[in-house]
Amino acid sequence: MSVISISINDELLEKLDKLLHLKGFSTRSEIFREALREYVTTEVWEEEKGPLVVTGMVISSKKSESPLNTIHHKYEHVVETTLHTHLDEKNCLEIFILKGDTKDIKEFLNELKVLSGVKAVRHALISAEV
Repeated sequence: MSVISISINDELLEKLDKLLHLKGFSTRSEIFREALREYVTTEVWEEEKGPLVVTGMVISSKKSESPLNTIHHKYEHVVETTLHTHLDEKNCLEIFILKGDTKDIKEFLNELKVLSGVKAVRHALISAEV
Protein backbone atom coordinates (compact mmCIF):
# COMPACT_ATOMS: atom_id res chain seq x y z
CA MET A 1 0.00 0.00 0.00
CA SER A 2 1.34 3.45 -0.93
CA VAL A 3 1.75 6.17 1.67
CA ILE A 4 0.82 9.75 0.76
CA SER A 5 0.56 12.98 2.72
CA ILE A 6 -1.94 15.81 2.39
CA SER A 7 -2.34 19.28 3.85
CA ILE A 8 -5.69 20.43 5.27
CA ASN A 9 -6.65 23.39 7.41
CA ASP A 10 -7.26 23.05 11.15
CA GLU A 11 -11.03 23.50 10.89
CA LEU A 12 -11.38 20.66 8.39
CA LEU A 13 -9.06 18.46 10.46
CA GLU A 14 -11.19 19.05 13.55
CA LYS A 15 -14.35 18.07 11.64
CA LEU A 16 -12.57 15.02 10.26
CA ASP A 17 -11.46 13.86 13.70
CA LYS A 18 -14.99 14.26 15.11
CA LEU A 19 -16.40 12.25 12.22
CA LEU A 20 -13.66 9.64 12.61
CA HIS A 21 -14.73 8.92 16.19
CA LEU A 22 -18.44 9.24 15.47
CA LYS A 23 -18.29 6.69 12.64
CA GLY A 24 -15.92 4.32 14.42
CA PHE A 25 -12.86 4.61 12.20
CA SER A 26 -9.67 3.75 14.07
CA THR A 27 -7.30 5.89 11.98
CA ARG A 28 -7.37 8.93 9.74
CA SER A 29 -6.08 6.72 6.93
CA GLU A 30 -9.22 4.57 7.12
CA ILE A 31 -11.57 7.53 6.84
CA PHE A 32 -9.57 9.01 3.95
CA ARG A 33 -9.58 5.68 2.10
CA GLU A 34 -13.36 5.40 2.55
CA ALA A 35 -13.89 9.00 1.39
CA LEU A 36 -11.66 8.49 -1.65
CA ARG A 37 -13.42 5.23 -2.58
CA GLU A 38 -16.76 7.04 -2.41
CA TYR A 39 -15.46 9.95 -4.49
CA VAL A 40 -13.90 7.72 -7.15
CA THR A 41 -17.04 5.57 -7.36
CA THR A 42 -19.18 8.69 -7.82
CA GLU A 43 -16.91 10.09 -10.51
CA VAL A 44 -16.73 6.75 -12.35
CA TRP A 45 -20.49 7.02 -12.92
CA GLU A 46 -19.94 9.95 -15.30
CA GLU A 47 -17.41 8.06 -17.43
CA GLU A 48 -18.48 4.44 -17.02
CA LYS A 49 -19.62 2.61 -20.14
CA GLY A 50 -19.91 -0.98 -18.96
CA PRO A 51 -22.16 -2.80 -16.51
CA LEU A 52 -23.11 -1.15 -13.21
CA VAL A 53 -25.12 -1.80 -10.08
CA VAL A 54 -27.05 1.30 -8.98
CA THR A 55 -29.85 2.10 -6.57
CA GLY A 56 -32.38 4.59 -7.87
CA MET A 57 -34.70 6.38 -5.47
CA VAL A 58 -37.82 8.22 -6.62
CA ILE A 59 -40.29 10.32 -4.68
CA SER A 60 -43.48 10.86 -6.62
CA SER A 61 -47.13 11.68 -6.22
CA LYS A 62 -49.49 8.71 -6.10
CA LYS A 63 -51.00 10.00 -9.35
CA SER A 64 -47.79 9.21 -11.22
CA GLU A 65 -47.77 5.50 -10.32
CA SER A 66 -49.11 4.32 -13.68
CA PRO A 67 -46.65 6.27 -15.88
CA LEU A 68 -43.84 5.27 -13.51
CA ASN A 69 -44.81 1.61 -13.94
CA THR A 70 -44.78 2.03 -17.72
CA ILE A 71 -41.18 3.27 -17.61
CA HIS A 72 -40.31 0.53 -15.13
CA HIS A 73 -41.54 -2.14 -17.57
CA LYS A 74 -39.80 -0.48 -20.51
CA TYR A 75 -36.50 -0.92 -18.65
CA GLU A 76 -37.22 -4.25 -16.98
CA HIS A 77 -33.96 -5.57 -18.42
CA VAL A 78 -32.05 -3.36 -15.92
CA VAL A 79 -34.53 -3.35 -13.02
CA GLU A 80 -33.56 -6.19 -10.69
CA THR A 81 -36.08 -5.37 -7.96
CA THR A 82 -38.17 -2.55 -6.52
CA LEU A 83 -39.46 -1.47 -3.15
CA HIS A 84 -42.56 0.71 -2.99
CA THR A 85 -43.85 2.49 0.09
CA HIS A 86 -46.34 5.25 0.84
CA LEU A 87 -44.71 8.22 2.56
CA ASP A 88 -48.05 9.88 3.27
CA GLU A 89 -51.49 10.17 1.68
CA LYS A 90 -50.08 11.93 -1.41
CA ASN A 91 -46.51 10.70 -1.91
CA CYS A 92 -44.71 7.44 -2.63
CA LEU A 93 -41.10 6.34 -2.45
CA GLU A 94 -39.87 3.83 -4.99
CA ILE A 95 -36.42 2.27 -4.65
CA PHE A 96 -35.01 0.47 -7.68
CA ILE A 97 -32.07 -1.91 -7.71
CA LEU A 98 -30.63 -1.52 -11.20
CA LYS A 99 -28.07 -3.75 -12.84
CA GLY A 100 -26.91 -3.50 -16.40
CA ASP A 101 -25.42 -1.26 -19.03
CA THR A 102 -24.61 2.26 -17.87
CA LYS A 103 -26.35 3.81 -20.88
CA ASP A 104 -29.63 2.01 -20.14
CA ILE A 105 -29.52 2.87 -16.44
CA LYS A 106 -28.87 6.55 -17.16
CA GLU A 107 -31.73 6.60 -19.69
CA PHE A 108 -34.07 4.97 -17.17
CA LEU A 109 -33.24 7.51 -14.45
CA ASN A 110 -33.48 10.43 -16.90
CA GLU A 111 -36.93 9.33 -18.07
CA LEU A 112 -38.08 9.19 -14.45
CA LYS A 113 -36.76 12.72 -13.79
CA VAL A 114 -38.99 14.31 -16.43
CA LEU A 115 -42.11 12.34 -15.54
CA SER A 116 -45.04 14.45 -14.35
CA GLY A 117 -45.56 14.02 -10.62
CA VAL A 118 -41.99 12.95 -9.91
CA LYS A 119 -40.59 15.21 -7.21
CA ALA A 120 -37.08 13.81 -6.77
CA VAL A 121 -34.81 11.22 -8.36
CA ARG A 122 -31.51 10.27 -6.78
CA HIS A 123 -29.10 7.45 -7.43
CA ALA A 124 -26.20 5.78 -5.69
CA LEU A 125 -23.58 3.80 -7.53
CA ILE A 126 -22.98 0.56 -5.68
CA SER A 127 -20.43 -1.15 -7.90
CA ALA A 128 -18.65 -0.53 -11.15
CA GLU A 129 -17.90 -4.24 -11.40
CA VAL A 130 -20.70 -6.75 -11.75
